[in-house]
Amino acid sequence: MFKTLKHTYIFCITLLFLGSCYQAKFVPEGKYLLKKNDVTITGDKLEDPYSIIRQNPNFKTLGVKLKLWAYNRIDSAKVADKRLDKNLTLRTKNNKIRAREKKVNDRKIAKAKKKGQNLYTKRTLTLKDTLDPPKFFREWFKYKFGEKPIVFDSIPYNKTLEQLTIYLKNKGYYYGSVKGEVLYNNPKKKATVNYQIVTGNQYHIGRVKLGPIDRKIEAKYLYYLKVKKDSLQGKPFDKDLLDAYRAKLAAFMRNEKIYGFSPSNISYVIDTNKGNWLVDVEIVISNREKVIPAKNDDEKSKIVTVPHLETFINKVYFHLADTLYCNDFSKRAALLKKDVLEGQFVNCFDTIHYQHFKNKRKGEIDPIRSATFLYNCKMSTTPEVIELQNYLEGNNWYKGYYIERSYSRLMQLGVFESVKPVIDELYSKKDVNYIDVHYYLVPSKRQTFSFEPRATNSNGFLGVAASVNYTNKSLFYGAEKLILSLSGGFESQPPIFDETLSGEKIQRAGRSFNTFEFGPSIKYDAPGLFPVKVSALSKRQRPRTVISTALNYQRRADFERTIFQMNYMWRLYIPKDQQVMQLGLPFASVIKYVDIRNSSDFQSKLDVLNDLFLKNAYSNQFIWQDWRVSYEYENKDKEQTKKDFHAYVLSNLDLAGNMLSFFKDRQDTIANGQHTILGIGYSQFVRIDNEVNLSYDLPRKSSLNSRFQLGGGIPYGNTKTSLPYDYSFFAGGANDNRGWRARALGPGSYQYYLDTNRTATQIGDIRLATSVEYRFSLGGMLRSAVFLDAGNVWTFNEDTNRVGSQFTSNWYKEIALSAGIGVRLDLDFFIVRFDIGLPLTNPALPEGERWIFDKTRPVFVQQATAKFGANYGDIVPKLFTPVVHFGIGYPF
Repeated sequence: MFKTLKHTYIFCITLLFLGSCYQAKFVPEGKYLLKKNDVTITGDKLEDPYSIIRQNPNFKTLGVKLKLWAYNRIDSAKVADKRLDKNLTLRTKNNKIRAREKKVNDRKIAKAKKKGQNLYTKRTLTLKDTLDPPKFFREWFKYKFGEKPIVFDSIPYNKTLEQLTIYLKNKGYYYGSVKGEVLYNNPKKKATVNYQIVTGNQYHIGRVKLGPIDRKIEAKYLYYLKVKKDSLQGKPFDKDLLDAYRAKLAAFMRNEKIYGFSPSNISYVIDTNKGNWLVDVEIVISNREKVIPAKNDDEKSKIVTVPHLETFINKVYFHLADTLYCNDFSKRAALLKKDVLEGQFVNCFDTIHYQHFKNKRKGEIDPIRSATFLYNCKMSTTPEVIELQNYLEGNNWYKGYYIERSYSRLMQLGVFESVKPVIDELYSKKDVNYIDVHYYLVPSKRQTFSFEPRATNSNGFLGVAASVNYTNKSLFYGAEKLILSLSGGFESQPPIFDETLSGEKIQRAGRSFNTFEFGPSIKYDAPGLFPVKVSALSKRQRPRTVISTALNYQRRADFERTIFQMNYMWRLYIPKDQQVMQLGLPFASVIKYVDIRNSSDFQSKLDVLNDLFLKNAYSNQFIWQDWRVSYEYENKDKEQTKKDFHAYVLSNLDLAGNMLSFFKDRQDTIANGQHTILGIGYSQFVRIDNEVNLSYDLPRKSSLNSRFQLGGGIPYGNTKTSLPYDYSFFAGGANDNRGWRARALGPGSYQYYLDTNRTATQIGDIRLATSVEYRFSLGGMLRSAVFLDAGNVWTFNEDTNRVGSQFTSNWYKEIALSAGIGVRLDLDFFIVRFDIGLPLTNPALPEGERWIFDKTRPVFVQQATAKFGANYGDIVPKLFTPVVHFGIGYPF
């Protein structure tokens, strides 16, 4: 504990030192470092006036101007001298490279002349970059990580006063005032700017009326008020609010069949009355402008004004730019020789007219869906599947949001490099506007190979892996994606037990890559709910069938394990929100077989301990899931949600072994009473796991993030002890409670420090966890965070070998708390993360001794001494010591 407090003191002293450094060291004479901006508001509260200020002080990290300190820490003259030396070195190297290049090419010329040749292949060597050379550390630290002093400037100061005045008027405060004051601290060469805002009274919107307009448009506006309940009356007279209202109303009109309706078609006529601080607003809707293209080269295109009309879709066309992918090389060459280019697309000459009838057997004449496909070679995807992605259907009314939905659906199909929708206006007839819809599609390459090396981080255990993948994006020409993968890798895993059978300490190889994994996998992802025909299903849910199978072999010092798994899932997308529902094939969602071959020493240890929970975890497993349900929700792209708030929800439900249990009367049993399939006891359980992630964006590239996890499983029937190992819960690690190393927390109040086999037994059937993390930028690629983690795991059944592990009504007393700080390196394509977590409470300790602030722990000392003797400190894990975690990506 003394060491922990010592580190805390050092950290605080360092912050004080950084804050006390002379910050105005490089501020020119007669100038002042901008210390801070203060805004004083008299009257109504304003929304973030600080964002309007044109000049802000140097960036702060946890209240310290760390970047300014870094800039001041390095002598500019020394950096310049070293840069000059390095530039001279680079020039010298470039001269040598040019000399070597000339020597090589002279030799090539001589060789060519000797052979009587006039041509030779010139060799060009790469020169060192002198325009933007790599920065040495002090140069990077000063000019990249550091930030030069922000010197107070009167120009942005006066511009801010002007912008704040405009801001007040835009918010409806026409009689407000803005003043400024600059306070100079001559000894410290610092300036503090005070902006004083007096809002005065704010105008509100009184009467709202619609200007003269077509009766159909007026009816749609009244329908908007009825459905959206979004009237301007009574709201503040705010320019931003009026602009947002204009955008929402225009989007509504487009979605109500009015093509081309734009926010620019809406304007306001304002009538103010200072006596009651109300404004009357007249909403004026003007006709839209339409471009009439020129008929020939002698004419020019014209812009005419046309009324807003309901729009009907005449026909739909799909143009496939597939000429370059044609396997018939002679046909492709002939097409490319012709003058068939139109824009970026090659004109198409082959045509398919696709029609879909609701029930063709009953002799229907009119199709419910139709489209025309134009192409030059064999279509890589069937018309049936492509048309299913389109919502702007022929012989149907136009809706604005259908364009974006069709575009995203066609791109998500995964068979096109680009999609370009184009609306072609035809004519107007009987107050209806008629259009054709054209999609210009560029097919992507059908078959690809890839090699993917990657670093892994499984609960804090590091590894390296790689996979070789083959992908066919349209196996049977219906956008069926087939992925064949062969992967393997090495990972660091601790030994299961801390002692051998004879009591000798096992060397813990935390970073030795002592685990080897290898295995092939096959994944088939197709549109529709196989075996139901894809065209018989609704477009809106975007149904897909995912069938996958994988074989995984893992070799560790303690055991060798082979896992075979097959999944059959149906995936449905809910269009109203960003929601995904996955349903397993009833009675055969997941089939999993685990064959484990323990080493002789490991098996002997299991036999001596005779722990049913451990034997269940490290024995052959057969899992037949009757059903699997997964629900995923994300609000990231929802228009009605604030852009700075993000929510993510994931929930999984697993049921296994129930169908097999119906036939238990015909099944054999083994020694522990389990019924078997093929001589292996199968698992029977129900398990649910829920995760909710919330994040809120804050100013200056910072955010507040939180995660809540609640999961649990009930083993019953043919499972006598606990959940199968792969379905159990663990606590601690880089992505969990960071005050503990991976899988080192819990279960419950089980006193793991008295058990030398704790690594193998710290698993549970129930999990409760939460984390709160404040993330902020350190500038450039560096990020940081402070966090608080809480949680634990418990067993469902009582375990005599792990007293205190069972979930009881006292669960809230067994929540482990930890806090810490982290540094992250953002490389765009992934995040490298270092976190230091410090336990604050340890539920394994006796009550009254669980907090880090407890001065003495007499019961703990008595227990440890009785178990291990006076030298228990060499055996019992250290309490309340910081734990360092390395991770890839954010923890949540």
